[in-house]
Amino acid sequence: MPTATPLKPIVGQLKRRVIRDLVIGLGAGWGVATVYWHYFDKRMQRVDDYYAKHGRASERVDVEAFNAMQARLTENKEEED
Repeated sequence: MPTATPLKPIVGQLKRRVIRDLVIGLGAGWGVATVYWHYFDKRMQRVDDYYAKHGRASERVDVEAFNAMQARLTENKEEED
């Protein structure tokens, strides 16, 4: 009767699993970010351009007006002091 042969030790499985999880997670994150920047953000830019062209500014276009208003308020406050 053959003697029991020792099983090969399980070596490196945790390391491989951690590396695999990191690669999958980072790859999925990169893919989602790419879709966002190439689809959603460009679509929002087209919407902003449309509203700017037709005289109705969206919130993203109003940032310049807000910054100008803040500058005027700061100047007025400095003049009062």
